[in-house]
Amino acid sequence: MNVYQKTLLAGVMGTLLATYLGCQGSLGTDMPQAGTAPRFALLEKEPSESRGVLEVRSDLEDRETPDQWAEIVLVGRIGSIEGETWDPDRAAFVVVDRSYVEPDQTHDSPQHDADNCPFCRANRKKAFASSALVEILDADGQIPAMHAGRLLGVDEGQTVVLQGQGRIDALGNLAVRATGVYVPGEGAGN
Repeated sequence: MNVYQKTLLAGVMGTLLATYLGCQGSLGTDMPQAGTAPRFALLEKEPSESRGVLEVRSDLEDRETPDQWAEIVLVGRIGSIEGETWDPDRAAFVVVDRSYVEPDQTHDSPQHDADNCPFCRANRKKAFASSALVEILDADGQIPAMHAGRLLGVDEGQTVVLQGQGRIDALGNLAVRATGVYVPGEGAGN
């Protein structure tokens, strides 16, 4: 992928994330009122039967109503394929499937046509399918008005297990409303 294509892809992913997380509001909840302390479940034990982003997406897409919320336990790595990982004002962020790796950059030549390259097209499709948009919900079903990294004590690149609900939204994104979060190696309160 050349620099122009990377910039274009970053712009598209950033616009999708901004539109989804910012402009459209939330995944179905309202912002908490100022002064409320966020309360959510930081889990001490890893929930059983956690599945990766690709597997959860596939399961939801196979349902008769993929746009309806369903109970899920998802494991992913905090990070974005392109664009911003964190919503700076709300407990919302992007996770990717742990199997996702950055595509090989050997196609970066002026003669390379990424739009017609089957490898580049497949990588873009897999990159999109490998990501999930996550909102943390507090005990009142609200999205805390604070950076998720600070709220959870996590950084980009860390693995998290999210317990809650997921669906495929109208834009084809895997959307997650997490009510419980487990950080491997951390435990609750650490």
